[in-house]
Amino acid sequence: MTTANPTTDPTVSPVPPASRDMDSVEDLCVLISSKITWGRGETPALLAPDTPLLEQGLLDSLAIMEIVAALDKEAGIALPDTEIVAANFRTPQALWSAVEGHRATGGARA
Repeated sequence: MTTANPTTDPTVSPVPPASRDMDSVEDLCVLISSKITWGRGETPALLAPDTPLLEQGLLDSLAIMEIVAALDKEAGIALPDTEIVAANFRTPQALWSAVEGHRATGGARA
């Protein structure tokens, strides 16, 4: 796996993980992209909100758990176990809807 350099690679967010805001589905796309194990010689890609993550085989169970952990640690969004289901990881937009729904019920940490 090649590690992308955020200072020279425009597809990688230069924002340090500890200060990452999660204000839009585009921010979520950057986070998801950073957790995908891209193939050897494969350039990390920017994801669109409607990218079919599961259909394209971009996520496995480890990547999903890394995304969940990053949402909690980096953005203060602690999804409950009931939200960690395949339907919420089909696309970045599907996960964003789950995040927004969780926030609406007061689920995000301060």
